[in-house]
Amino acid sequence: MKITIYEVAKRAGVSISTASKALNDKKDVGESTKQRVREIAKELSYEPSHFARALARRKTDNIGVITVRYYKEPMITNPFYAKIMEGIEEELINNNLNLLNNILRKEQMDSLDIPKMVKEKNVDGIILLGHMPEPFVRMVSDKGLPVVMIDNYFDNANISTVIADNIGGAFYAVEYIIRTGHKKIAYLAGLPERYSFKQREQGFRQAMKKYNLPIDERFVIFNEKDDQTLDWTKKILSYETKPDAIFCCNDITALLAINMLKDSGLRVPDDVSVMGFDNIDIAEHFIPSISTVDLKKQDMGIIAARKLINTINQKDTAIENIVFPTTLIIRDSTKK
Repeated sequence: MKITIYEVAKRAGVSISTASKALNDKKDVGESTKQRVREIAKELSYEPSHFARALARRKTDNIGVITVRYYKEPMITNPFYAKIMEGIEEELINNNLNLLNNILRKEQMDSLDIPKMVKEKNVDGIILLGHMPEPFVRMVSDKGLPVVMIDNYFDNANISTVIADNIGGAFYAVEYIIRTGHKKIAYLAGLPERYSFKQREQGFRQAMKKYNLPIDERFVIFNEKDDQTLDWTKKILSYETKPDAIFCCNDITALLAINMLKDSGLRVPDDVSVMGFDNIDIAEHFIPSISTVDLKKQDMGIIAARKLINTINQKDTAIENIVFPTTLIIRDSTKK
């Protein structure tokens, strides 16, 4: 039979309230009483219930992570976000906290359907992982829980964010492509509303401008219809003028682009160089191995979770925009 705080209080000769305060180290209980209650609790092998402890501290010890399912497969199966989740999980484990993961359908988010765990405050704080539109983010934030965003950003959002240096990473990637002799460079990206994809487009345009290279706007293509096949990438080869290099918004798109080029009888990088972004694990082992932009995805998750925990505990309540640096990695998919 599980020992309750009632038995501890009875054995110590104090009220249940005093026993609870003693075990929670409250200031209005004397040190001798605290010591006696702790010794008796230890002797009886008393373990306070998580629910009771959370109720007493007005905390749940739960952290919520919200993602949105834009594609047929859950976003969390994307290797980029999976690595970030590893970091979040690691930091929560180190702090003895629980993870509640809530995956929304796009329709739920568009209709501003706030998850139950937010409305009922079954969590102490929320991490918003990946792209979500501003009205949804603000509605979640307005519920009064601490919030941190990863891979998303809004001006004047009053929410801490953790993002990559997307513009800088893209700029240096495209600059490398230009310096290796390419002039007709395309940009392939996923959903156009994604903050990171738009920033990477900015980096692409800045590099082209620096080297006075014209941008063929037909070569700037977003996957607006969420096409899961190679068809949307083939548009790049439908024109008489063909690109000699393709900068992709991420490594998944780079894989698609390389397969599309192979299917069209073109060699990578001999005919067309391909550059990715994110440095997911498969990029190194694909044939050809993919040149890409590396960022510390797991560290992004760790820092985001740590920032949220510190905000919850009121150790660090400042609003921050934390930008992770990027590193260019050259492999076999680009000319050297």
